Amino acid sequence: MKRSKNKTNILLGGSILTLLFALAIFYFQKKTIGVNKEIIFEHPQIPVVINNNPLYVGAQAYIVIDVATNTVLTAKNENIRIYPASTTKLVTALTALNIYPLEEKVKVSEYKNGKTMELVDGDELTVGDLVKATLIHSANDAAFNLAHKHTRGITGFVEEMNKLVNDIGLKNTNFANYDGLHQANHYSSAYDLAQIARLAIKNQTVAETTRLKQTEISGSKGIVYKLETTNELLEKVSQIKGLKTGWTPEAGGCFVSLIEVDGKQLIGVVLNSQSRFEDTQKIVDWIIENVSWTNYWPDI
Repeated sequence: MKRSKNKTNILLGGSILTLLFALAIFYFQKKTIGVNKEIIFEHPQIPVVINNNPLYVGAQAYIVIDVATNTVLTAKNENIRIYPASTTKLVTALTALNIYPLEEKVKVSEYKNGKTMELVDGDELTVGDLVKATLIHSANDAAFNLAHKHTRGITGFVEEMNKLVNDIGLKNTNFANYDGLHQANHYSSAYDLAQIARLAIKNQTVAETTRLKQTEISGSKGIVYKLETTNELLEKVSQIKGLKTGWTPEAGGCFVSLIEVDGKQLIGVVLNSQSRFEDTQKIVDWIIENVSWTNYWPDI
Protein backbone atom coordinates (compact mmCIF):
# COMPACT_ATOMS: atom_id res chain seq x y z
CA MET A 1 0.00 0.00 0.00
CA LYS A 2 2.85 2.37 0.89
CA ARG A 3 4.68 1.50 -2.34
CA SER A 4 1.50 2.26 -4.38
CA LYS A 5 1.15 5.66 -2.67
CA ASN A 6 4.78 6.55 -3.48
CA LYS A 7 4.25 5.52 -7.06
CA THR A 8 1.17 7.76 -7.29
CA ASN A 9 3.16 10.70 -5.86
CA ILE A 10 5.96 10.18 -8.37
CA LEU A 11 3.49 10.09 -11.28
CA LEU A 12 1.71 13.19 -9.98
CA GLY A 13 5.01 15.06 -9.55
CA GLY A 14 6.08 14.13 -13.06
CA SER A 15 2.79 15.35 -14.49
CA ILE A 16 3.12 18.68 -12.70
CA LEU A 17 6.69 19.16 -14.01
CA THR A 18 5.56 18.31 -17.54
CA LEU A 19 2.70 20.82 -17.28
CA LEU A 20 5.00 23.56 -15.95
CA PHE A 21 7.50 22.87 -18.74
CA ALA A 22 4.75 23.08 -21.38
CA LEU A 23 3.46 26.35 -19.92
CA ALA A 24 6.99 27.78 -19.93
CA ILE A 25 7.45 26.89 -23.59
CA PHE A 26 4.05 28.41 -24.47
CA TYR A 27 4.91 31.65 -22.60
CA PHE A 28 8.33 31.89 -24.27
CA GLN A 29 6.87 31.32 -27.74
CA LYS A 30 4.14 33.89 -27.14
CA LYS A 31 6.64 36.43 -25.87
CA THR A 32 9.01 35.78 -28.79
CA ILE A 33 6.21 36.10 -31.34
CA GLY A 34 5.14 39.38 -29.73
CA VAL A 35 8.68 40.75 -29.90
CA ASN A 36 9.16 39.64 -33.49
CA LYS A 37 6.04 41.50 -34.50
CA GLU A 38 7.53 44.69 -33.12
CA ILE A 39 10.96 44.44 -34.74
CA ILE A 40 10.09 43.53 -38.32
CA PHE A 41 12.79 45.22 -40.42
CA GLU A 42 11.79 47.01 -43.58
CA HIS A 43 14.75 47.72 -45.83
CA PRO A 44 14.88 51.34 -47.01
CA GLN A 45 14.39 52.02 -50.68
CA ILE A 46 17.54 51.93 -52.80
CA PRO A 47 18.69 55.11 -54.58
CA VAL A 48 19.41 54.70 -58.27
CA VAL A 49 21.17 57.18 -60.54
CA ILE A 50 18.85 56.96 -63.55
CA ASN A 51 20.46 59.58 -65.78
CA ASN A 52 24.22 59.53 -65.70
CA ASN A 53 24.55 63.27 -66.18
CA PRO A 54 27.75 64.70 -64.71
CA LEU A 55 27.59 67.18 -61.85
CA TYR A 56 29.52 70.35 -62.59
CA VAL A 57 30.41 72.38 -59.52
CA GLY A 58 33.38 74.59 -58.75
CA ALA A 59 34.21 73.11 -55.36
CA GLN A 60 37.55 71.36 -54.96
CA ALA A 61 35.78 68.43 -53.32
CA TYR A 62 32.16 67.36 -53.04
CA ILE A 63 29.97 64.38 -52.21
CA VAL A 64 26.29 63.46 -52.23
CA ILE A 65 25.06 60.52 -50.13
CA ASP A 66 21.69 58.94 -49.50
CA VAL A 67 21.14 59.04 -45.73
CA ALA A 68 19.10 55.86 -45.31
CA THR A 69 21.51 53.55 -47.16
CA ASN A 70 24.74 55.59 -46.92
CA THR A 71 25.11 55.18 -50.68
CA VAL A 72 27.51 57.58 -52.40
CA LEU A 73 25.63 58.93 -55.42
CA THR A 74 28.31 61.20 -56.83
CA ALA A 75 31.62 62.57 -55.55
CA LYS A 76 34.92 64.23 -56.42
CA ASN A 77 38.05 64.25 -54.29
CA GLU A 78 35.88 63.02 -51.43
CA ASN A 79 38.77 61.56 -49.43
CA ILE A 80 41.37 64.29 -49.72
CA ARG A 81 42.11 66.24 -46.55
CA ILE A 82 40.81 69.81 -46.67
CA TYR A 83 40.34 72.54 -44.09
CA PRO A 84 36.69 72.34 -42.93
CA ALA A 85 36.32 75.84 -41.44
CA SER A 86 33.15 76.20 -39.32
CA THR A 87 31.61 72.93 -40.47
CA THR A 88 33.80 71.80 -37.56
CA LYS A 89 31.04 73.10 -35.28
CA LEU A 90 28.82 70.13 -36.08
CA VAL A 91 31.24 68.07 -34.00
CA THR A 92 31.58 70.85 -31.41
CA ALA A 93 27.82 70.73 -30.91
CA LEU A 94 27.61 66.92 -30.87
CA THR A 95 30.44 66.72 -28.34
CA ALA A 96 28.83 69.29 -26.04
CA LEU A 97 25.48 67.49 -26.26
CA ASN A 98 27.19 64.20 -25.43
CA ILE A 99 28.96 65.40 -22.29
CA TYR A 100 26.86 68.23 -20.80
CA PRO A 101 23.20 68.36 -19.68
CA LEU A 102 21.17 70.53 -22.06
CA GLU A 103 19.87 72.86 -19.32
CA GLU A 104 23.17 73.23 -17.45
CA LYS A 105 24.24 76.85 -17.03
CA VAL A 106 27.57 78.12 -18.34
CA LYS A 107 29.15 81.32 -17.04
CA VAL A 108 30.62 82.75 -20.22
CA SER A 109 33.73 84.73 -21.02
CA GLU A 110 34.21 87.16 -23.87
CA TYR A 111 35.95 85.80 -26.95
CA LYS A 112 36.72 88.01 -29.94
CA ASN A 113 38.26 85.66 -32.52
CA GLY A 114 36.35 85.45 -35.80
CA LYS A 115 32.55 85.61 -36.05
CA THR A 116 30.89 86.02 -32.64
CA MET A 117 27.51 86.73 -31.05
CA GLU A 118 29.17 89.23 -28.67
CA LEU A 119 28.64 87.32 -25.46
CA VAL A 120 28.94 89.54 -22.39
CA ASP A 121 31.52 88.49 -19.82
CA GLY A 122 29.90 86.91 -16.76
CA ASP A 123 26.53 86.24 -18.37
CA GLU A 124 25.09 82.76 -17.87
CA LEU A 125 23.46 80.77 -20.66
CA THR A 126 22.39 77.16 -20.95
CA VAL A 127 24.36 74.58 -22.87
CA GLY A 128 21.36 74.26 -25.20
CA ASP A 129 21.40 77.97 -26.03
CA LEU A 130 25.16 77.97 -26.64
CA VAL A 131 24.70 75.01 -28.98
CA LYS A 132 22.02 76.97 -30.86
CA ALA A 133 24.37 79.92 -31.22
CA THR A 134 27.18 77.64 -32.39
CA LEU A 135 25.05 76.03 -35.10
CA ILE A 136 22.78 78.86 -36.25
CA HIS A 137 24.94 81.96 -35.88
CA SER A 138 28.26 80.08 -36.18
CA ALA A 139 29.32 81.99 -33.08
CA ASN A 140 32.94 81.30 -32.19
CA ASP A 141 32.46 82.71 -28.69
CA ALA A 142 29.64 80.21 -28.04
CA ALA A 143 31.86 77.35 -29.27
CA PHE A 144 34.75 78.64 -27.14
CA ASN A 145 32.66 78.64 -23.95
CA LEU A 146 31.34 75.13 -24.63
CA ALA A 147 34.91 73.91 -25.04
CA HIS A 148 36.29 75.90 -22.11
CA LYS A 149 33.69 74.38 -19.77
CA HIS A 150 35.28 70.91 -20.03
CA THR A 151 36.88 69.67 -16.81
CA ARG A 152 40.21 69.45 -18.65
CA GLY A 153 39.67 72.69 -20.50
CA ILE A 154 39.86 73.21 -24.25
CA THR A 155 42.45 70.45 -24.71
CA GLY A 156 40.13 67.93 -23.08
CA PHE A 157 37.16 69.06 -25.16
CA VAL A 158 39.05 68.80 -28.46
CA GLU A 159 40.21 65.33 -27.44
CA GLU A 160 36.53 64.41 -27.00
CA MET A 161 35.82 65.75 -30.48
CA ASN A 162 38.54 63.57 -31.98
CA LYS A 163 37.35 60.57 -30.00
CA LEU A 164 33.87 61.01 -31.45
CA VAL A 165 35.09 60.90 -35.06
CA ASN A 166 37.55 58.10 -34.35
CA ASP A 167 34.77 56.03 -32.78
CA ILE A 168 32.79 56.14 -36.04
CA GLY A 169 35.83 55.12 -38.05
CA LEU A 170 36.72 58.35 -39.85
CA LYS A 171 40.30 58.27 -41.15
CA ASN A 172 40.75 61.71 -42.73
CA THR A 173 39.65 64.00 -39.92
CA ASN A 174 41.62 65.62 -37.12
CA PHE A 175 40.53 68.57 -35.02
CA ALA A 176 42.94 71.01 -33.41
CA ASN A 177 40.25 73.42 -32.21
CA TYR A 178 36.52 73.82 -31.62
CA ASP A 179 35.62 76.60 -34.11
CA GLY A 180 37.41 75.72 -37.35
CA LEU A 181 39.79 78.66 -37.47
CA HIS A 182 42.82 77.77 -39.55
CA GLN A 183 45.45 75.43 -38.17
CA ALA A 184 47.58 73.19 -40.38
CA ASN A 185 46.69 70.02 -38.46
CA HIS A 186 42.94 70.77 -38.46
CA TYR A 187 41.35 68.99 -41.41
CA SER A 188 38.58 66.75 -42.67
CA SER A 189 37.27 65.41 -45.99
CA ALA A 190 34.00 65.57 -47.91
CA TYR A 191 33.31 61.90 -47.15
CA ASP A 192 34.06 62.27 -43.44
CA LEU A 193 31.91 65.39 -43.13
CA ALA A 194 29.03 63.56 -44.82
CA GLN A 195 29.32 60.81 -42.20
CA ILE A 196 29.44 63.40 -39.42
CA ALA A 197 26.30 65.03 -40.84
CA ARG A 198 24.58 61.65 -41.11
CA LEU A 199 25.28 61.15 -37.40
CA ALA A 200 24.34 64.73 -36.50
CA ILE A 201 20.83 64.60 -37.95
CA LYS A 202 20.03 61.67 -35.65
CA ASN A 203 20.36 64.12 -32.76
CA GLN A 204 17.02 65.90 -32.40
CA THR A 205 18.57 69.10 -31.03
CA VAL A 206 20.96 69.42 -33.96
CA ALA A 207 18.34 68.49 -36.56
CA GLU A 208 15.80 70.99 -35.24
CA THR A 209 18.30 73.78 -34.55
CA THR A 210 19.94 73.79 -37.99
CA ARG A 211 16.50 74.23 -39.61
CA LEU A 212 16.03 77.61 -37.89
CA LYS A 213 16.61 80.73 -39.92
CA GLN A 214 16.68 82.94 -36.85
CA THR A 215 15.89 82.91 -33.15
CA GLU A 216 16.60 84.77 -29.91
CA ILE A 217 18.16 83.58 -26.67
CA SER A 218 18.88 85.35 -23.40
CA GLY A 219 21.12 84.86 -20.39
CA SER A 220 21.02 85.62 -16.69
CA LYS A 221 21.73 89.33 -17.27
CA GLY A 222 18.54 89.70 -19.34
CA ILE A 223 20.51 90.45 -22.50
CA VAL A 224 18.77 89.25 -25.66
CA TYR A 225 21.09 87.75 -28.26
CA LYS A 226 19.72 87.60 -31.81
CA LEU A 227 20.87 84.63 -33.84
CA GLU A 228 20.66 84.57 -37.63
CA THR A 229 21.61 81.62 -39.78
CA THR A 230 24.63 81.65 -42.06
CA ASN A 231 22.78 79.22 -44.36
CA GLU A 232 21.55 81.44 -47.19
CA LEU A 233 19.51 78.67 -48.81
CA LEU A 234 17.20 78.09 -45.84
CA GLU A 235 13.62 79.03 -46.80
CA LYS A 236 14.84 79.97 -50.29
CA VAL A 237 15.40 76.45 -51.60
CA SER A 238 12.64 74.23 -50.28
CA GLN A 239 14.77 71.07 -50.41
CA ILE A 240 17.41 72.49 -48.02
CA LYS A 241 16.60 71.50 -44.44
CA GLY A 242 19.63 72.63 -42.50
CA LEU A 243 23.14 71.82 -41.23
CA LYS A 244 26.30 73.92 -41.36
CA THR A 245 28.31 76.44 -43.34
CA GLY A 246 31.97 77.40 -43.05
CA TRP A 247 34.48 79.83 -44.48
CA THR A 248 38.08 80.90 -43.89
CA PRO A 249 40.58 82.31 -46.40
CA GLU A 250 42.47 79.00 -46.31
CA ALA A 251 39.42 76.72 -46.46
CA GLY A 252 37.36 78.72 -48.94
CA GLY A 253 33.62 78.26 -48.85
CA CYS A 254 32.27 75.10 -47.23
CA PHE A 255 28.73 73.83 -46.81
CA VAL A 256 27.35 70.61 -45.37
CA SER A 257 23.67 70.48 -46.31
CA LEU A 258 20.68 68.32 -45.44
CA ILE A 259 18.58 67.88 -48.58
CA GLU A 260 15.11 66.36 -48.88
CA VAL A 261 13.83 65.14 -52.25
CA ASP A 262 10.71 62.99 -52.68
CA GLY A 263 10.60 62.41 -48.93
CA LYS A 264 14.17 61.06 -48.91
CA GLN A 265 17.07 62.62 -47.00
CA LEU A 266 20.44 63.23 -48.58
CA ILE A 267 23.65 64.92 -47.45
CA GLY A 268 25.53 67.26 -49.75
CA VAL A 269 29.03 68.52 -48.98
CA VAL A 270 31.05 71.11 -50.88
CA LEU A 271 34.54 72.13 -49.76
CA ASN A 272 36.85 74.90 -50.92
CA SER A 273 34.19 76.44 -53.13
CA GLN A 274 34.16 79.94 -54.53
CA SER A 275 30.35 79.78 -54.55
CA ARG A 276 29.20 77.23 -51.96
CA PHE A 277 25.50 78.07 -52.18
CA GLU A 278 25.41 78.05 -55.96
CA ASP A 279 27.27 74.72 -55.93
CA THR A 280 24.75 73.32 -53.45
CA GLN A 281 21.84 74.51 -55.61
CA LYS A 282 23.42 72.58 -58.49
CA ILE A 283 23.59 69.50 -56.29
CA VAL A 284 19.88 69.80 -55.48
CA ASP A 285 19.03 70.16 -59.19
CA TRP A 286 21.23 67.18 -60.06
CA ILE A 287 19.49 64.99 -57.47
CA ILE A 288 16.02 65.95 -58.76
CA GLU A 289 16.99 65.21 -62.37
CA ASN A 290 19.11 62.11 -61.87
CA VAL A 291 18.14 60.14 -58.77
CA SER A 292 15.13 57.93 -58.05
CA TRP A 293 14.44 55.27 -55.43
CA THR A 294 13.33 51.67 -55.87
CA ASN A 295 12.23 48.91 -53.51
CA TYR A 296 14.87 46.57 -52.20
CA TRP A 297 14.67 43.00 -53.54
CA PRO A 298 17.13 40.59 -51.91
CA ASP A 299 18.86 37.91 -53.97
CA ILE A 300 17.26 34.56 -53.20
